[in-house]
Amino acid sequence: MIRIGLKETLLSLLLIGGGSCAALYNSSSNSSLPIIDLGYVKQQATEYNQTYDFYHFRNIRYAAPPLGDLRFRKPQPPLSQAGIQNGDISFLESACHQAVPPTMDVGPNPLGDNFGVEDCLYLDVYVPASVKPGDNVPVLIWTYGGAYILGSKELLGDPARLIQSSDEPMIYVSFNYRLGAFGWLSPPNVTDIDANIGLHDSRAAMEWVEKYISKFGGNKGKVTVMGVSAGGGVIMHTITSNGGEGKKLPFQQAIVQSAGFDPKRTHFTDRNAQYNEFKKYANCTTLKCLRDAPTEVLRKANRDVIVLANGETGNFGPAVDGNYVPDIPIRLLSQGKYHHELKSLIASSMGFEASIQFPTPDTVTNGTFDALLSRFYSQAPEALKQQTLALYPYQGPGIPEWLRVSAFFSDTIFNCNQVWLAKSFQKSYRYVFNVPPAFHGEDIGYTFFTGPNPAVVNETTAIIHQKFITNYVTRGEPGCAMGVCFPNYANYGGSANALSVNVTEIKVVKDPFATEKCDFQIGLTEFS
Repeated sequence: MIRIGLKETLLSLLLIGGGSCAALYNSSSNSSLPIIDLGYVKQQATEYNQTYDFYHFRNIRYAAPPLGDLRFRKPQPPLSQAGIQNGDISFLESACHQAVPPTMDVGPNPLGDNFGVEDCLYLDVYVPASVKPGDNVPVLIWTYGGAYILGSKELLGDPARLIQSSDEPMIYVSFNYRLGAFGWLSPPNVTDIDANIGLHDSRAAMEWVEKYISKFGGNKGKVTVMGVSAGGGVIMHTITSNGGEGKKLPFQQAIVQSAGFDPKRTHFTDRNAQYNEFKKYANCTTLKCLRDAPTEVLRKANRDVIVLANGETGNFGPAVDGNYVPDIPIRLLSQGKYHHELKSLIASSMGFEASIQFPTPDTVTNGTFDALLSRFYSQAPEALKQQTLALYPYQGPGIPEWLRVSAFFSDTIFNCNQVWLAKSFQKSYRYVFNVPPAFHGEDIGYTFFTGPNPAVVNETTAIIHQKFITNYVTRGEPGCAMGVCFPNYANYGGSANALSVNVTEIKVVKDPFATEKCDFQIGLTEFS
């Protein structure tokens, strides 16, 4: 899930996609750009960034085109490609199908509210010019957010300055995963559609890095994944995939930023209604019809489900399928059913995550809290509902109901995910981003800070933020930046230390979200 608090922020980030930094690149001498033989394809760098001194390999296929019979199926290995590929296609020719619903108040969208292609399983690799095969440098994989319906590997940020901020060379990878109906349809009564395709796309991209990154000079044993909002949700579900059984994770560290997920165990059942809605908008009655339909028909049907459907049938995202996703992630974490081989993680939250749903007091009425409780936990017995009301009490006249609703929403969708991730690993780090207004997603501008930006109110904070990230990627701990040090502690669960990042100071505090509310959520989710 993602909402950018400032319209200007998202609009500027939207325009980043597809090479906004083209003036910085030198692609006039293609013959001098390096070529990497991946076995199934010879991939040439698309561009060279003169300012930041790295090669950008764009649009490398990490899986076969998900077309025809592969629609609504898990990704398959990439097919062989003849000749030399340089990935020189536009953003709109590589981004996955996506739609922007009216609830995402971002103002005029220069890309429209319905764009992208079906053949989109590409990834990008950014390699410092000094790095050569065999160097074994650390790797950072970026997983974008966007409510599981929006986003791309190039949509939410230019990593040039983040890469440069590292004291040691590091490789940066970003990938596309299927969105909306193409990635999350998951009807349980249709055996010929795979569940949670977006998660399997993401896993395939991460495993591609594990298999091929050494050819670029990367170290497959020193990989960090990073994601925000829905991207953080993808990583969280990967950490708890198969309840911790089966194949080991293809990464060793994780930076999970505001992992967003509606913890509803019945989502999988609900997907039957969503599937029927999608067929209706595609003017189909069978799966064969959907697989035979022109791409444009499905793209419009995807948009219609997201934009026009009433109720929650337009909501997409991971569903408990009893297999790759055996249960709600925080339940699996609380039961120890997750991949313990992960060495460490950083879990971060924004100060006001509820901005995605309730940005201002006038978006809340006296009945909003009860409606949320019913939406999230409709099956909960009355006793649990009363306990919930006691934890989030009505404050009485004169006290904004907005604060109560916002706290419940933020904890349920975001904060408790972060707390349980942090407390589940012996080595974990935690920070809360409180730079005003601290809306959900506003840390993206700091993560991908490249210079003056109206969304970044303190450039020093952005520089420190980036340094913490690259220190962690290269050294395994955030360490210090510009005299500010991350608290070094071995067990978050023991003390709940966190770093509070404000516009005027960065200091160590007790995690404000590490309360009984997040422990209580485990019991509630049993009835979600």
